Amino acid sequence: MRDAENDSENAQQMRGNWPVRPLTRARRDGGAIYVRETEVERQVRELSALPDRIRKERLLASAAWGDSQRAREETLVYFLREYTVRGEDGTAWEIAEALSKRIALHIQRAMRRWRLTPEDEKDCVQDLYAALWEALFRRDETSEFWEVRFWVCLDRRLWNLIEKRQATADAEVRPGDESPAMSDNEMESGLERILSKMSGTDAGPEALALRRDALKSLNENEVRAIYLVYIAGLPEESEDPLRPSAAKALGVTGRSIRNYLKRAKEKLTAWERGDN
Repeated sequence: MRDAENDSENAQQMRGNWPVRPLTRARRDGGAIYVRETEVERQVRELSALPDRIRKERLLASAAWGDSQRAREETLVYFLREYTVRGEDGTAWEIAEALSKRIALHIQRAMRRWRLTPEDEKDCVQDLYAALWEALFRRDETSEFWEVRFWVCLDRRLWNLIEKRQATADAEVRPGDESPAMSDNEMESGLERILSKMSGTDAGPEALALRRDALKSLNENEVRAIYLVYIAGLPEESEDPLRPSAAKALGVTGRSIRNYLKRAKEKLTAWERGDN
């Protein structure tokens, strides 16, 4: 009997001794292989060496932000993918549920910065989770960046989904579709308010949707830059890899965002003067 127990304990210990899977995907800009943050790499190695039962307890344990025992989101992603590859979908979904609880408030706060209807907001959140699980449960290397910069990946998906819904909703608005509470003078002053907003003064952005004729002169990148900076309230760029920005959302440099905004303002100013 004792020999059987020893064999069981040894088998459990063997199950816990997982080799750490290296990252294989390369960055587009320089070709360097992705590298996990130091703390994430440490956690991955430490947890990989533990017996499976203890590892699961550590991964699913509730811990306050800043607690040294708190598994990083990138660490959770790593083990979610590892359990998926090993056929332990039940554990993988438990980790997914833990991630879902962590990001819920972040998503809620982000939604407040946009002008979506409750229905669109609900659909957007559902689409986000669907895209998130589709990415994380993939068994190839295409999702490795989630193990490197989880929050950057999440915000990119979120901003893209929201911006597309916002742009679609705004494109459906035409002059004359405004609510009865909006006067003709308010609608006519819309472009001036937007130009004032772009100049740094306080003005509302709603006229972007109402004056479609003025926006016909803008290309897609210019329109998207306006929405991200002047409606979503994102900074043009940010050196913090965890902070979303217009540059990250569009996958360009901050300089490109500034150029888009500059050209958009020049075109809208010309439209206002009647130059076009």
